[in-house]
Amino acid sequence: MALAGTHFEVSPPLSDIVKHFYVMQSGRDFVTTTAHLSPNYEMMWLFNFGAPVRFSFAATPLDDMQIDKVAVLGPLRKMLNYELLPETDLLAVVFNLDGFYRLFQVPVDALNSEQLHHPGDFMEEASAHELWEVLKRTPSSAERVDILKDYISTATHVAEEGALPLLNGADYFNDPLIQPAKAIAADADLSERTVQMRFKKYVGYSPKEMLRFLRFKQVISSIEHNTADSIDWFDLIHDFGYHDQSHLIKDFQHYLGTTPETFIKQIARKEFCTTKPGKRY
Repeated sequence: MALAGTHFEVSPPLSDIVKHFYVMQSGRDFVTTTAHLSPNYEMMWLFNFGAPVRFSFAATPLDDMQIDKVAVLGPLRKMLNYELLPETDLLAVVFNLDGFYRLFQVPVDALNSEQLHHPGDFMEEASAHELWEVLKRTPSSAERVDILKDYISTATHVAEEGALPLLNGADYFNDPLIQPAKAIAADADLSERTVQMRFKKYVGYSPKEMLRFLRFKQVISSIEHNTADSIDWFDLIHDFGYHDQSHLIKDFQHYLGTTPETFIKQIARKEFCTTKPGKRY
């Protein structure tokens, strides 16, 4: 069995909480390899049913950080490197915007985005372990996802009133002519400072960070879908509003820990993946 990756879509009202579920599984004869996940600024709840999985961020080599059984990771600001092993069996819950906060009631800006957090930090240790045990005993990925859907639907809180202006204004991020923080503040009769603080609480980053990331995400998508023999970097600089080549290189270093040329040669075509687009970005 080669490595298999499967998305499980989510329907309303749960889709306001969870973007999708993703399962990765491999067979006994799978050759150990290192994969790379593009930054996505999302929170992820990870369940590992195989051997511990080593991981690192950006250009940092794999070392002693590892995912054992259950972990929370995010918001993912840097490229994630992770080791895929024989008999890999991973399940990821990828959250939408304030979905993580609605489930765990933990301000996202209180978390370190470059380390793992155990759900026991947010829920009863016994409950976290029991949930993993139930999922481990369930052989079907689809059944595991259904169990998690039921659990999350039951445990999730309603969106806080303070988050509603942010959710209602999320589409502003798709309009390059609009400054989202200003537009949301005007719609909700709030100060821009209040909008900034609420973004950090509910999703873990500021509107300015999000705009920078979305532009870089478009660059990566353009590279992934490029069918030419080479990349015209100056076209990318022009098309996506970078000041110059050094400005673009700075974002590659910031998000991936490498240069554009090295990314193309060593990473882009070798087990590099991006998350599926959400309904808002």
